[in-house]
Amino acid sequence: MFGNVAPQWVRQMGALAAILLCGVLTSGCAQLGGSIQSQVRDVQTNQPISGAAVLGVWTKRVGFPGLDHTELVGNREAETDAEGRFTLERPAGIGTGEEWVAVYKFGYVAWSNIYIFQVPRGRPDPTVPPQIQLDPFPPGASHDEHIRFIYKAISSSVSRRGDRHRFDEAIRREREGR
Repeated sequence: MFGNVAPQWVRQMGALAAILLCGVLTSGCAQLGGSIQSQVRDVQTNQPISGAAVLGVWTKRVGFPGLDHTELVGNREAETDAEGRFTLERPAGIGTGEEWVAVYKFGYVAWSNIYIFQVPRGRPDPTVPPQIQLDPFPPGASHDEHIRFIYKAISSSVSRRGDRHRFDEAIRREREGR
């Protein structure tokens, strides 16, 4: 009854469905962009901590389900100023992948937006707060465990060391045995 019209109609609807699906998928991957701004303070004295190294690592999942893997989108570094403030620029065009942010200053427990040092669970909210409180490094705590925590916190499996000069230099002292 429809002759050649039905196959053409089916092709057009298929193309329309593909366009709509792409639109839905890309709108679900809204571009984050912009920057992260925060202030780092000592939890006991509430004084700003200057010279703390800050590292952001952005990743995304790529590939087909079951065959996907994590891919690095970018790393960004910053250092806190005299008031403990920092701005960390997000890479352009990132989607809804993982955002890993870590703050480190020798003598303090590193902070991560994903994990908590010596706590078996992660943070319930990975958003970087306007103020980050660092705890002094506890006497008797393991520096080796702390270093493992730091590398876990920055997703070191995908983060490129060559792009983390400032952060790696900051934790060198702890790696070398204090």
